[in-house]
Amino acid sequence: MSRTVKNKIITNTQTMNLSAYFNKGYNYTDYLTKIKNQLNELENGNDTDGYAEHYSINLKRIERLNKIFELNDEQKEKLSRIKPKFKILTISEGWCGDASQIVPVVEKIAKELGIEHYIVLRDSNPELMDAYLTNGTRSIPIIIGVNEEGKEIFRFGPRPANGMEILKRAKENPAGYDPDQFHKDLQIWYNKDKGNSIFNELYELISK
Repeated sequence: MSRTVKNKIITNTQTMNLSAYFNKGYNYTDYLTKIKNQLNELENGNDTDGYAEHYSINLKRIERLNKIFELNDEQKEKLSRIKPKFKILTISEGWCGDASQIVPVVEKIAKELGIEHYIVLRDSNPELMDAYLTNGTRSIPIIIGVNEEGKEIFRFGPRPANGMEILKRAKENPAGYDPDQFHKDLQIWYNKDKGNSIFNELYELISK
């Protein structure tokens, strides 16, 4: 269970057994297939909330990153020092812009480490999501390192520190910083950063 106290989330996530969620999750290839299928259903159904546009844009971002993002030699050398005794569970959704930028990088890191990476959908697993709230909100993606006993050993998300700073500026000036501009600025930052902040912040957690 989770509860909010003065904007701080108190959870019992370190005592949760997360092993079962790997059986419910998708590997990266199947996750992409799921997004494509969801987009197709929306385009051929009743998309009253306009989600198809988000799925379509994010799928293009993911496919672009799959082609162009590679770990550099320094990053690979850093990962080679790690003897991982964990696997990665990611809470995500195809409509999430942050996830479209972060999940492909996490997949490349997991492959380089030779570990499992499975993705569970936020909206299908509310009990898991509610254990990983951010300031009381169901923000994603959430990246969880899980040890051999199924326990959490680290978490990352829903975005790197610089991305959270952009969100902070938007919240401090809601009248002058509309949501569309926030999302535009956030995606521009991701593209300029080229996955470096994601790698650096995850590596700091993984290497402890």
